Amino acid sequence: MIYDFAELTPSPNINWTPCFEGYACTNLEVPLDYADASAGTTNIAFIKYSSSNESAQDILFNPGGPGSSGVQYVVGGGETLQQTLGTQYNIVSFDPRGVNNSGPAMTCFPGAPEARAQYTGASTTAPLPELFQSAKAYGEWCSAANKDTQAKYGGTAAVAQDMLHFIELQNIQYGHPGNEAKLWYYGVSYGTVLGQTFAALFPDRVGRMILDGNVFGVEHYTGLVPSDVDDTDDAFHFFFKDCFNAGPELCAFYGNSTSIEEIEERYRNLLQSLEDSPITVTDPKFGAPSVITQTAFSSWAFSSTLYGPLTGFPLLATVAAALEQGNGTVFMEANAAPSAMTSAYGAYAKNANYSSQEALGLITCVDANTRFNVTSVEQFEEVVDTYMGKSFYGGKTTALNNGRLCVGMSITPPPSQIFPGFKCTNTSFPILFIGTTGDPVTPLSSAYKMSALFEGSVVLTQDSPGHGFLATGSDCTTKYVQAYMAEGTLPEPDTVCQPAAVPFIPSTNSKALRVRTFV
Repeated sequence: MIYDFAELTPSPNINWTPCFEGYACTNLEVPLDYADASAGTTNIAFIKYSSSNESAQDILFNPGGPGSSGVQYVVGGGETLQQTLGTQYNIVSFDPRGVNNSGPAMTCFPGAPEARAQYTGASTTAPLPELFQSAKAYGEWCSAANKDTQAKYGGTAAVAQDMLHFIELQNIQYGHPGNEAKLWYYGVSYGTVLGQTFAALFPDRVGRMILDGNVFGVEHYTGLVPSDVDDTDDAFHFFFKDCFNAGPELCAFYGNSTSIEEIEERYRNLLQSLEDSPITVTDPKFGAPSVITQTAFSSWAFSSTLYGPLTGFPLLATVAAALEQGNGTVFMEANAAPSAMTSAYGAYAKNANYSSQEALGLITCVDANTRFNVTSVEQFEEVVDTYMGKSFYGGKTTALNNGRLCVGMSITPPPSQIFPGFKCTNTSFPILFIGTTGDPVTPLSSAYKMSALFEGSVVLTQDSPGHGFLATGSDCTTKYVQAYMAEGTLPEPDTVCQPAAVPFIPSTNSKALRVRTFV
């Protein structure tokens, strides 16, 4: 039984070893460049949560990012995934290149973790020219620092090649030809880009593929995804509606509101109040005096409450109600609390030197390669305007965080790992795309745009807030997911499922679910 991938010597073969109490792990040695053996090798950390069925089909899973750890996620959520997809399957996940326990190192401070810990860029409250120049300096620094490193081998196309390599090795171990291996896959968020990429590169190797909470992959490969915020305001509108429907006893921000519109107006007034007069917090228990700005609150609300609305919406209501009364303590406590995601991802399965934010930026920019074209302050200002034009509540936050990731970056993958782009593709088995109507960062429109590029695929809609269908769950969606995996059947086009649970309502009855089909 091992508890650290450092205990597993990388091997070119799949050697499953008991790990983390109830799982199996293998540290797979793979070529850095499948087209150039002289480039050397790196390791990819895999984990498996096994079914009781000895002949179970493996389903490969990626939770998103780029930069999120599949190992951490499965340690915390493997059983839930198995219950959702079907207990007759093995859930297999991995840390993609440069993530957590896998190589190569994806850092802008190679060999200097102390410098990384000390580095701070410009605050998102800084003027846009300062933000742009700060990002440009960081990007140029990072590119120079990785001139002679292996970071260029960390792109999504390379990870797709690793996935193909893994399923071929598995097929050989099961006594079948490697070149007949088919991928069974479930990807969420950036995991959908990974799935889209695999399907585009290896269309004849798709066995089953569910892509949930879709990124518009075409934009991803430019380093800039303004469509991310297409449904952000709809996610907030779910919050206003669910708060009003829950009433004052269940929603702390309800107040004396008489309509959904009045709750939204009060929320907007709160944002304006924080813009005009930020709230100070001087309680010694927080270690230092703080100022709660509109930017700080909006960023927290977007990233900490909209992805998982069942717990996030009540928390947002409580914090907003306190701020409305001039009380910033509740916000400080909420902002300092450990993320539920950290707990779910199994914090003890983490490499101490791993930075998910660094991996996110580097992987994104290796993918973008020369296609990122924001090279001036004026262009960056246009990017911010574009995002804000799409979303009042989340446009600025997303633009300031994601819209400048690749400024100044110039790290080019090897020719064999440059993704050629998407075209209309016929896969060996049709893909099931899933999206919710209130996803704050991967809009339903992206599922439809990507589905249009893959012949025979279908989009299943869940009428709920949250990032991915599991954010609220749905008996209906789960039924279609399990039927697709077990029987290969797809829902009818334009099928819409209702959620199993509604924020603020603890007594939600999942038996009331129904399917609506629109023609």
